[in-house]
Amino acid sequence: MKQFETSSYIMNIHDDLFLEFLVKRDVNLNDQDVWQSKREAEAYMPGKKYFFLLGGEEFFQVSKEAREVAASEKFSTHIAAVALFSNALALKILGKLYIEINRPKVPTRFFDDKSIAEKWLKQQMLNN
Repeated sequence: MKQFETSSYIMNIHDDLFLEFLVKRDVNLNDQDVWQSKREAEAYMPGKKYFFLLGGEEFFQVSKEAREVAASEKFSTHIAAVALFSNALALKILGKLYIEINRPKVPTRFFDDKSIAEKWLKQQMLNN
């Protein structure tokens, strides 16, 4: 496993291509953070597609630009599927709006429970 940490996030990449992305408390994740995570992931295992589990330590925000980048085809070239999770109401709304409005280019679902999100993502891994 390889860990990357910035002032905005912690990203753990497992050798089976399972990637955990945890946004730090009170962060406003921006497009530069999103591009940086892509560069780090692609440099660690070039040419691989990751199964991305995304959540937060507590409440965080994601800029409009970061949402647009994350949903784009250009960004998604290193991602096979994304499971978003949170039990915070504001993040649930944001996550569901992200899926409906930004329409990510890879299979993406939102879950209230981290363990259910992990289970769905592991199933995606088996199907690929």
